[in-house]
Amino acid sequence: MDEKDKQLYETTLVVESAKQTAKLGKEVASDIIRPTSKSIGENIGYLVDGTLGWLGVWGQKQKIKQKKYIEDYKNEINKNIEAIPQENLKEPTMSVVGPAIASSIFYYENDYYKKMFSKLIAASCDKTKSVHPAYTTIIKEIDPLDAQLLMKISNKALPYVKIFSESTLNGKIQPLYPNIIIYDTNLRIDEYFNLSKSIDNLDRLKLISIRNDIICFENEYQTLNDCSIYQLHLKNLEPNERISIRKYRVELTELGRSFVQLVL
Repeated sequence: MDEKDKQLYETTLVVESAKQTAKLGKEVASDIIRPTSKSIGENIGYLVDGTLGWLGVWGQKQKIKQKKYIEDYKNEINKNIEAIPQENLKEPTMSVVGPAIASSIFYYENDYYKKMFSKLIAASCDKTKSVHPAYTTIIKEIDPLDAQLLMKISNKALPYVKIFSESTLNGKIQPLYPNIIIYDTNLRIDEYFNLSKSIDNLDRLKLISIRNDIICFENEYQTLNDCSIYQLHLKNLEPNERISIRKYRVELTELGRSFVQLVL
């Protein structure tokens, strides 16, 4: 933003703030005593405008475009807040809603991220829900495939295997990649690589637990033979090698379960 745009933004912000101050003055007392979904939604809307409004001076075409994105974003937030029962409403936790709105600055144009941030912000206005500040960072660090996999794991713990090649001459073991999450035998080889990266990311974020102290039912691992990536591993074995398999179970952690319930 150059100096001229910055001055334009600051002048506009002052004028708009004065207008909103007059409007809010009549409502603030009752809002403090008993907030409503409308008052909370409007106040969050002002925060969205203040945080994201600078994008409006980024060229005339971009200004129109960003205004539409911001309005859609505020509407999505309000829709989620209005769904909260009146008796459960509370003023949002700023340690959650502030970073969530600030972080959404580069994400809210995408419907996938817009919906997650909107749900998170609304959850911070619901006294029946416990929202961890880490959720803002988590949203930024997962992609649609990660979210899709989280939903599948939330429905049912999934079998997961690590594959190794083992020498029949000296017993030397080498890991073969990717590791395989078993739930769909019709996936392409590249999709298994992407899923393996998703597992690593979700594990890094502590949303899932990869366990070997307890595994899935034995029959759930049998479809491994039908997976294209496993067949490729078999095909690439050297004459003096064999496959070695270690079985695991992937399930949600408490953090992951709460995240899915609140945000996805």
